[in-house]
Amino acid sequence: MDLGNTSSLHQTVLQMTKTLTTTSSEVMAYEPGRGDNLPSTGTVAFTAKLNVDDSYPCHSGVLKFTTVLVNEGEGYSPDTGIFSCPVDGFYHFTVHVSVYGRGQCAIFKNREKVVSLYHTSLPDKCSQVASMSSVIKLSKQDEVWVNIWGPGRNDIFATQDNDTVFTGVRLG
Repeated sequence: MDLGNTSSLHQTVLQMTKTLTTTSSEVMAYEPGRGDNLPSTGTVAFTAKLNVDDSYPCHSGVLKFTTVLVNEGEGYSPDTGIFSCPVDGFYHFTVHVSVYGRGQCAIFKNREKVVSLYHTSLPDKCSQVASMSSVIKLSKQDEVWVNIWGPGRNDIFATQDNDTVFTGVRLG
């Protein structure tokens, strides 16, 4: 064996080891952008409340909860009232509605009703709370929202002392 070639080979191995060590350290320190809004903790959770000024809505369709308390993962949009799933998984959604009269709403996933509620305090007409919840399997970009039916069944309200709330959290 030629010692000159061994020395050259040794230098090459040392250089490669140094390069691999540097590259390994850079890879370990690098946190790539995932292309979604999921925080590094992996948590996806939101809680949003109905604004007092949006009480007793006169429309059908999406009920917008514009007062956002938590929006980890940025999946909930107060502008649209829709949660857009940032990462696949099982999610738990809950709705608590304050009702003074009749209230009817449902949790929808991609235009399909998942669960619904109808609550009435008639004929005595008093303030009560109705709730519904469901665990839903979602894929990225699936949409979930609270849907209301329209006049006569939208006695849903919020005050400083009574909240109407929509929450969602990714499980696991």
